[in-house]
Amino acid sequence: MWALLAGLLTTAVAIAISPLAIVTVILFATKGSGRTKGTAFLLGYILLEVLLVGAIVLWGREAGAEVEGSETNVTIDVVQILLGALLLVMAVGQWLRRNSEHEPKWLGKLDGVKLWQAFGLGFLLAGPLSPKDLPLLISAAGRISQADITPEETVVVIAIFTALTAVAVAIPWFVSVFTPTRTEQLLSGMRRWLIANHAVIMTLLFLILGVKLIGTGAADLLV
Repeated sequence: MWALLAGLLTTAVAIAISPLAIVTVILFATKGSGRTKGTAFLLGYILLEVLLVGAIVLWGREAGAEVEGSETNVTIDVVQILLGALLLVMAVGQWLRRNSEHEPKWLGKLDGVKLWQAFGLGFLLAGPLSPKDLPLLISAAGRISQADITPEETVVVIAIFTALTAVAVAIPWFVSVFTPTRTEQLLSGMRRWLIANHAVIMTLLFLILGVKLIGTGAADLLV
């Protein structure tokens, strides 16, 4: 179990470094709604990851993904290679947009969102609207489903993995809750830096993780 978690650590850290999700929580926090809308956003963000990873792991286990050489096991490796190739393509796209420092227009509308909308936004940014996180979550879930561990250990792995993926997004929330009077001072610089360097950050992550997924999937197929 611990060896599996160690192997998933790079993926978890990469998912955690999600500039737009972090900036969203910062905006909620600096507008004084970190303990309400920020909380709803964070809950939606974590819930999507737990449901998505859990569903894929459950499907994989029922299909026999943990049996080495099985059709499902091989399919997961092939999907992982394809996801890695997709990340490399997206790395090129991000690099071509590296000089853009404009915030997405929807970030300017966060002040008017309702609590349920903040929850839904967290749900969407954790996967469906994230070009980075969705393939990484699918890849990690596939890797967990291939592991020869007990159901109890699988639950623990999913819980720890999803907790690690939400650490960076949760930091602005903790700041808004425990140091509300210094929220603007502590987070405004981080927001500007993330927006200015978003494309470069994503390019590096896509490149590193694309190579990692292709290498891991290919190594499994060649064993």
